[in-house]
Amino acid sequence: ECLKKSSTLQELNISENEITNNGLMKIGEGLQINTSLQTLDVSRNKISDDGLTTFSEYLKNNSTLRKLSLSWNSVYHLEVDVTNQSLNMRNKQFGDIYHNAINTIP
Repeated sequence: ECLKKSSTLQELNISENEITNNGLMKIGEGLQINTSLQTLDVSRNKISDDGLTTFSEYLKNNSTLRKLSLSWNSVYHLEVDVTNQSLNMRNKQFGDIYHNAINTIP
């Protein structure tokens, strides 16, 4: 709810908060409306493939987020194409996916 109303918040670090896919969806809903957040760190949480895939759909409607940090989550089969399409639509940077057990086989 806070992301929907904020017009000044530019960076949000919510790492190590045990955020699950449901929490990430709430963040995504806020980002559809938010016009100020540029950097989001959701590292060291409990985000999985399904959550990230759905979250990337929310990002398609956000024009301000530029950097997303996802390290130390439960991402195993990263939907690189889907997420990169969402993030790169407006010169966004998909970064910090380290320490996930990502399967690199297409």
